[in-house]
Amino acid sequence: MDCNRRKCFRAFWALLTLAAPFVGFAQGNVSIHVSDSTASMSEAVVRIIPLSKTSTNKATAELTDHNGNYVFPFKEPVIVHISYLGYKPTIDTIFSALSKSYELKKSTANINDVVVTGQYGAASAKESVYQIKVYTEADFREKGATNLREALEGSVDVDLSEDPVFGSGISLQGVSGEGVKILMDGVPLVGRNNGILDISQIDLSNIERIEVVKGPMSVIYGTDAMGGVINLITKTNQTEKFNINVKGYYESVGKYNFGLNGGVNLGKSQLFLSAGRNFFGGYSVVDTSRHKDWLPKEQYYANAKYVYNTGKFKFGASLSFIRELMLDRGNLQPNTDYAFDTHYLMFRPMGSVFATVPIKDYSKIDLLMAYTGYIQFIDIYQKNLVTLSEHIQQDQLQDTSLYHDIIARAIYTLTGFDKKLSFQAGVDVDQEYSHQTLIQGINQSEGDYAVFSTALIKPVIGLQIQPGLRFAYNTRYNSPLIPSVNVKYDFAKYFGIRASYGIGYRAPSLQELYQSFHDSNHNLNGNPNLKPEKSNSASLELTFQIRKGEHFFKLSNTGFFNQINNKIDYLLTDATSTPVTYQYFNINSYMTAGGEHLAEYSWKRFMLSAGVNYIWYRVSLGQAGVPPSQMISPDATVKAGYKIPKAEIGIIVSYKYTGQKFLYSLVNGNADEQGFLNSYNTLNVSLTRNFWKDRIQLTCGAKNILNVTNVGTSGAVPFGHSDGSDAMIGMGRTYFISLNLHYGK
Repeated sequence: MDCNRRKCFRAFWALLTLAAPFVGFAQGNVSIHVSDSTASMSEAVVRIIPLSKTSTNKATAELTDHNGNYVFPFKEPVIVHISYLGYKPTIDTIFSALSKSYELKKSTANINDVVVTGQYGAASAKESVYQIKVYTEADFREKGATNLREALEGSVDVDLSEDPVFGSGISLQGVSGEGVKILMDGVPLVGRNNGILDISQIDLSNIERIEVVKGPMSVIYGTDAMGGVINLITKTNQTEKFNINVKGYYESVGKYNFGLNGGVNLGKSQLFLSAGRNFFGGYSVVDTSRHKDWLPKEQYYANAKYVYNTGKFKFGASLSFIRELMLDRGNLQPNTDYAFDTHYLMFRPMGSVFATVPIKDYSKIDLLMAYTGYIQFIDIYQKNLVTLSEHIQQDQLQDTSLYHDIIARAIYTLTGFDKKLSFQAGVDVDQEYSHQTLIQGINQSEGDYAVFSTALIKPVIGLQIQPGLRFAYNTRYNSPLIPSVNVKYDFAKYFGIRASYGIGYRAPSLQELYQSFHDSNHNLNGNPNLKPEKSNSASLELTFQIRKGEHFFKLSNTGFFNQINNKIDYLLTDATSTPVTYQYFNINSYMTAGGEHLAEYSWKRFMLSAGVNYIWYRVSLGQAGVPPSQMISPDATVKAGYKIPKAEIGIIVSYKYTGQKFLYSLVNGNADEQGFLNSYNTLNVSLTRNFWKDRIQLTCGAKNILNVTNVGTSGAVPFGHSDGSDAMIGMGRTYFISLNLHYGK
């Protein structure tokens, strides 16, 4: 009966709308008042769109006055769309002259970012004891970012590196490579080459947000988490019954991406699916041969996720798959008609099941079991450039690499005791297997089994103290007790302070122990005598945050210190070979210390942020007569955004100054060579506009406007650059356009 009533109601208004141009409507004004939970909102954007497709009246866009009001004459039924920077838009339909008030809700993506990494439960980033930075899907879109590298590019506290074969690496607070753990929904990603997990391979099509936690997280996440954790959170919730999204991306450097994703909401059950193809044709500063400095890539991906949620009990399963082919085309061999091409074919399968089981009202158990795989085939083909036929060169070195990582986690969380004490304890099992023809023994394995516990103490209002302890057993090394303590205190209404101290531990990876990798840019040998890394890290952050009406201001100042003993790096063992030969080696002491200062301001449709970061590096071999190498490296960023009201076009301009970066080469014979990577500047601009009731999202812009490509070095030679050439930084000035089509019901 109710359904019939709704159908009749819709039919009535449809007839009324069609008859509007002929019978007319009662004259009068529509008075709209816009506010949030605290005050009226001036200069909110109000769009008026005729409901009838046959209407002769045009759509208009105006701003509310200083009292948050907007009045217009009623002529026919209209759609009202109200938007304001930092707030969720509101859409309504008006059928008569009336007065109506609308209260806009703050956008959680901009105001209260919900985080889960290392938490007892979902919480806002502001309330966490950890230093967490959140990148939302809106951030990806406005930058035109399609993978993790592009999403983090330009951040003041993140350093990126590029290797022609191993891909894009990342550094947090001066700690890079194996010291930064990368997760997807809490599951670690495997398949590092030369310590680098290529973050340009990680597509963002099904990612809801990225949580970056700076500082040691070894108590909760174990080895590889000394410098911090990057956790990619996939989409897990939708309010629509179903939706479908079509995404297309083009960049003038030769990138063509297409993706399709959607979801179904069946009440307690939700299903998410996505698939797509990413293509990059390769790039060189001077394109005079078949070989490209930035190698061509073709990637296919598919993801599926199911979640059953009753509000307390939660169960889910996910599957994902990535296939990527990267080509290193060789030049024409002298006096022949053929060339040698290297094919890097990679597969990355992942699967997980997870559950949250409530126990009474104040406790729960979180369960996770996951498999992550990494399969890579490196094959050398002889290709005839006349007939285009090709065949594998059996007499040249090929490589097959398989990595399998199985993890199981069970975490018990107890909250309560007048909300002053919460407790968490967990069991963590991580077993890694590898099969690689370029590793001694071919088949290797390593296991890490741990128990850990933390407590969250709130003795007084505003104060949180979280001590933690981890005990682990490693199948190859003796693991020490790993303690940590984090403190957060909010005082004087607008001020907050965070302090942390932790010990980190990392066992050498199987590649560092046994690998033997050789190609046109690399000669790298493992070292079975490596010692585990141990670190001490501390940080202190002071924040000031205030909101007065439409003005929001935040200032944060952070100081940090990291000392890593026995840090694993490269030792130059043979400078006469081509390329030169390196071997993994333990550095006696590696220290970084520095500060980060960030300021954010927003007012109405305008936002501005600026940041400065500087890191002091000190490397000591611990050998007599060899002085430490040291250097200070500064970075700075500025970002500004403005939304043009009537046009509803958002403009984002971002600039980053990257100061000199520390380089050093360790040379056999107890000597080292210090150098640096020259400073450079990058500038990006993007424009966004929504159409068709926000179903279509268009973003276009320019990246690397200052046309940075390769940057010169001085002194030490960067690893992977056999001829001492410049380091690859960017692919020059490019232009991009991204189009997202969303339809849901």
